[in-house]
Amino acid sequence: MQRVTNQMLNNTMIHNLNRHQSSMDQMQNQLGTGKSVNLPRDNPIATTSQMLYRTRLTEIDQYNRNIDEAKSRMDEVDTALQSAMRIFQRLRVLAVQGAHGIYTAFERKEAAAAEINELLEEVVAIANTRSATGRPIFGGFQTGSEDVQNPFVAIYQTITAGNQGDAMTGVEYRGNIGKMKREVAQGEFMDVNAPGNWVFWATNQILTSNKDASEYAADSNQKIRIDGKEINISAGDNLEIIIDKINNAGLSIRASKGGRNNLIMETTTPHQIWLEDVESGRVLKDLGLINTEFPEPPNNVDPTVTIGGMSIFEMIIQLRDDLVRGDQELVGGRDIGLLDLALDNILKHISAVGAKQQRTDELVKRTAFDKENVLTMLSKSEGIDFAETIMNFKWLESVHQYALAVGAKTIRPTLMDFLR
Repeated sequence: MQRVTNQMLNNTMIHNLNRHQSSMDQMQNQLGTGKSVNLPRDNPIATTSQMLYRTRLTEIDQYNRNIDEAKSRMDEVDTALQSAMRIFQRLRVLAVQGAHGIYTAFERKEAAAAEINELLEEVVAIANTRSATGRPIFGGFQTGSEDVQNPFVAIYQTITAGNQGDAMTGVEYRGNIGKMKREVAQGEFMDVNAPGNWVFWATNQILTSNKDASEYAADSNQKIRIDGKEINISAGDNLEIIIDKINNAGLSIRASKGGRNNLIMETTTPHQIWLEDVESGRVLKDLGLINTEFPEPPNNVDPTVTIGGMSIFEMIIQLRDDLVRGDQELVGGRDIGLLDLALDNILKHISAVGAKQQRTDELVKRTAFDKENVLTMLSKSEGIDFAETIMNFKWLESVHQYALAVGAKTIRPTLMDFLR
């Protein structure tokens, strides 16, 4: 038979009172914070889930910032391209008027040439547009802080025809083909810029090597890079094999062999071809396409290569010169046709930008839904039912009061009470 003493009664009472106070304190914290878990030890499993939910919320917030930045950059590109489109519409009006012979010799040589020169300057300025952060939007990876020069550099010469004086005779692209990407959702990336060697090109480019490659065979395993895509060349590959590898690389380029066993590359979409021999490779140099003295792009095509096609700037310069000469046939035929090709290319890029803008709008809706869903799950995981918690707290409070009352009755009798 177990002996029950006063000390045991006291200890049991104190233990129960402490347990009640601990539970009441826990519920009071839950009511004060609105959270069911305040310390990891309260519920380790729920704590793990809540950490995952909060991590996901942080990711979603970053995706929202990336989407906002992508939309801002797309808006900048769209604004620039819309301005270029309006200029080309005006150039087409000038070309149609010049083709119909309504200009006098003075108007062709002075007024029309002067206006086209100004429009040409504006197109170059648009191509060199910088974002709010000072970065060229058509320069690839150019940062704007490290690269002092603009992605497009105009070349001027003195032109006596039409009394033009110093006028633009060419434009070189000195940016790169880098595409800036932003992660707009988990595992989803979006290009937020447009390299200038694609946007400001009027026709397909054709590069024709004038070097006989009938006896060519790669002397080692090497790599070439065309439009940013690496192609592996194995030792012993001849011209036919290299052409097949280029055509199967998924590029907007079609390679072929010329009648003199030379390599010909033609774009299937208007842009300037970007050629590189990777590391110490010499394949494109040996095939006569890359300049051995200046092998780094852009403008690294060998001087012996025959280049076909033209940029938007070259096309405008050609229109100006044809108008000054009064060659109505060329203006009305070739030049207007080239203007239409250039305008089509700009419209194609405007459409691509518009599609990306539409995608960002959908991404905003999707991330808002994801955030609401995660917040709901987080609320269910860490939140409390206030009505139920208050009821439980009141119940504990009553039990605690009962325990105090019973304890007072239990410990009140003393030796003096028995001696009375």
